[in-house]
Formats: sequence, structure tokens, C-alpha cells
Amino acid sequence: MLTLYRIIHKTGVPQLCGLTKQQIIEMGSEYFDKAIDLGEEALSRINREEGFSSSYLIFMQQLSNRYFNRGLFLLTVRDNHPKPDEAEQQGWLDLSTCKDMDREVVDNADHEGFKGERDIYFEVLLARIKGLLSLMKLDYTDQWGIEDLFQEAKEELANALRVPGHTLFTDLDLAGQMQRLDEVMIDFYLHCREADGEGPVVGARNPRKANRSMRSSMVVASRSRVEKAAMIGIRMLIEDDYVIADASLLALKALVESLHESGHHGGRCNDLAGLDPSDVQSTLFHYRQHIAEALSLSNPPGDLVSQETFRMSNMGDFSMEFF
Repeated sequence: MLTLYRIIHKTGVPQLCGLTKQQIIEMGSEYFDKAIDLGEEALSRINREEGFSSSYLIFMQQLSNRYFNRGLFLLTVRDNHPKPDEAEQQGWLDLSTCKDMDREVVDNADHEGFKGERDIYFEVLLARIKGLLSLMKLDYTDQWGIEDLFQEAKEELANALRVPGHTLFTDLDLAGQMQRLDEVMIDFYLHCREADGEGPVVGARNPRKANRSMRSSMVVASRSRVEKAAMIGIRMLIEDDYVIADASLLALKALVESLHESGHHGGRCNDLAGLDPSDVQSTLFHYRQHIAEALSLSNPPGDLVSQETFRMSNMGDFSMEFF
């Protein structure tokens, strides 16, 4: 339902799969409510039958995901919801509940043997980060603390490295998993830069104009964030043998904008071995365009709806369940 809403909102089509935007909101809200009610009943039953067990923690994580999904949905559809204020309030409450449950699972999982050598928590962290970032792009406040999640994800990778044959590295090695994390970190810092620079103040649901002194400090913060994004991006481009295409696009974007910021604000590029910064920027832009064109060939052919369906279905912020 969240994907359907996003596609309609992005493309402007009146309906999708026979559903209008309002029908999607109504049906989606009902589905999420039912999923959470059933999850609460299942968790209570397991607690009665087994107590605080590994199965209890597994179901708690599933239920936490359901709260996160509903919160993400309600905050995303808020402006078109028949009761927008109630939707926003419930959305934040769901995210708060999810955060508490995630922490309880983590604090008790090692003792109960739930986490073990599995890759569950890293994937949960990535989903949370992507979801929170999508809300920030809707001008919501980061009430969770997304940078804390970055640190937790790094620690999870470090812990997984200590376990021979860890399943986290079955499909992607350390470099690949690190690139997945680097990609969302770059996206975060570039988004903050854009929000601080010309757009609304970060986290303000209702955009407001900043005074001159605030704008001045925001320019400094903007440059700092672009530099962070560029430093993250250049690591994968130099150190890794292979780079995930989407991650490389953001990495190159960060480097291009870093060079632009440095030149625009009178900075000096001392690490270019005597090369003209404008030439380096042009070359990086060319690389990025080349990769983007190659990626476009893998996208499904057809109209805008087909392309957005592919993109929205692969955002990775909505937690699916497998039994």
C-alpha cells in the first residue's frame, strides 16, 4: 500500500491497480491495524506458552517491524489522510514503540541466542535508516537519531567480521555491505546540505525562512556535510575493487558537489596533484553520467509509472516478513 501511494503521489495518475489515493490510505490503514493486532495477540500467546524465549524475541522483532511499517505509512500519507493530525500523532507513536522494541530485542538477543550469526539486525538497521531518511525528505524532524543508527550499523559489521562464515557476507562481502551503508550515509549528508542551503530548516515540518545569521551558519554546516559525504564516497571509489552502481552514483555526486562548494566559497583544492578543479569536476560528472546511462538500460522499459514502480518497490525501507 505504501508503494502504491508513493507511485500515485509521484506520477500524479488518478489511480493504480484500480485504487485511488484515498482508497489506498483507507485500506492500508486497515491492513496495518489488523497486522499489529494479530501480532500483539501472537506475542502474548508465545509469552504465556514459552515465557521470554528465542521465539518470543523473533516475534517481537516481527511486531516491531509492523509498528515501523505503519508509522512510516501514516507519516507518508499524512497530508492526504482524512485526519492528518491524528495520523501524524499515531505515526510518531508507532516509531517510538518500534524503537523501544528494537532496543529490547538487541539488549536480550545475545542472552537468548536469537542474534547468533544471523544478519537480521544489520538489515533492520538499514531499513530503519532508509525509512527515517524518506521521512526527512518529507520535511519531518529526525526524532529517532539517524546518526546513532549509522554507528550501530558500523558496529554490527565489525562484530560480524569476528565470526567466521557469518551469513551477512554470504551474498556480499564486507566491501559490498559497507557500500550499502555508505550509500545511505552519503544520501543523508547530501540531503542535509540541500535542506540547510536553499530549502527549509532541517526537520521543520512547516518550512520557515531563516534570518541572515542563521543562513550564514547553515552555509558552514552545508560545506561540512558535503565534505563528510565526499570523504565517505571517495573511500569506496579508491579502496574497493567493485562498486555497487547506485552507491557509486551518490559517491560521485558528493565529490562533484564538494569540488563545487570548495570553488564557490573560495576554498583551495590542495589534493588534486596540480590538476584544474574544474577539469576534475567535469571528469567526475562524465563518469557519473556514464554509470547513470548504463543503469537506465536495466530499468524496465515503458512509461513513468513503470519506472517509478520499479524504483519505489526497491527503496528498502519497508520490512517484509518471511515464514
